Amino acid sequence: MNKYFKIVLFLLIGLTIGSCTKSDSTATVPLRDYTVQNAADMDSINKYIDTHYITVDADYNATMTKIPVGGTQQSIRLQQTYPLQFKMVQNDEQGVNYKVYYISLREGTNQSTTAVDSSFVSYRGTLVSDVQFDFSDNPIWFPLQTVVAGWGEIIPLFKTGTFDTSEGPNPTTFANFGAGVMFIPSGLGYYNQIPSAYVPSYSPLIFSFKLKSQRYRDHDRDYILSKYEVDPAVVGQKPKDYDSDGDGVPNLYDIDDDGDHFMTKIEIKRPNIIVNGVSVSNGYYPYNGADVDDPSTPNIDERQGIPRKFTGPINTLTNLPTPLPSDFTDPTRLRRHLDPTSFPPYE
Repeated sequence: MNKYFKIVLFLLIGLTIGSCTKSDSTATVPLRDYTVQNAADMDSINKYIDTHYITVDADYNATMTKIPVGGTQQSIRLQQTYPLQFKMVQNDEQGVNYKVYYISLREGTNQSTTAVDSSFVSYRGTLVSDVQFDFSDNPIWFPLQTVVAGWGEIIPLFKTGTFDTSEGPNPTTFANFGAGVMFIPSGLGYYNQIPSAYVPSYSPLIFSFKLKSQRYRDHDRDYILSKYEVDPAVVGQKPKDYDSDGDGVPNLYDIDDDGDHFMTKIEIKRPNIIVNGVSVSNGYYPYNGADVDDPSTPNIDERQGIPRKFTGPINTLTNLPTPLPSDFTDPTRLRRHLDPTSFPPYE
């Protein structure tokens, strides 16, 4: 059985369920009210948290077991070895402010990921009935946008770890990875969909997971990582909600972010350099520059990020402004790929 098909959102299932016609022998079941269903989900999740205890082994595998009658184990909520935490997730389309409980078994020590990136995760999925519906001890790559929404909210709270490649070209041993447990209301899970025979519709989901690695994505291949395709002035904004030129295409999918008819990847390209009398490409400016310049790369100043419209003195030969150091580093600058008044030639 394919181990990861169960947590991927199968839109076709929803379309099939919603495409019944008058000739169908079974009437279409109305979608449950999101607010009412969330209240039922939270009741089930809270009961589970109060009636189960958690054990964690040396490799951060979490097992949750129902407290037996007369048992003295502390519930998931009451134990303090791995404190129960939560994140509020506002879903305006559904009109619900979801409370998502999670447990951090270990935060991780390396890279953070985001909801638009890909994660290398091993996991176990169960229902509040303690039925296991999915499991993969070997990590699997998941673009977080393609799995249940709850993953994109909780996985980014953790970091990857380190890995040992000494025995071959592929990672063989992972260490210091982030590990946790999340309790997902059905509105951030499958809701009315039925991804497998093991998961009824409207099921709250429980996942224990280990974040082994991650990859930053560039959806539109404009050389700006998708995680940066947000308005820096809007705290907590998601890339899917940022459309700087108002053309109806979020920046992470838009190859011309400011609508000036110059592709973004052209606007963030460094000037060519001359090598042996030949003009050659010198790559692209990063979204943010580094703290220190690398002396081993004399043709690149790593401290320079994507610049704003140049603000230095006018070059009398080109009649264009010249760059100042702050044009590449000012944290409040409007980067030129977002400025419709800034386009080639630049100097």
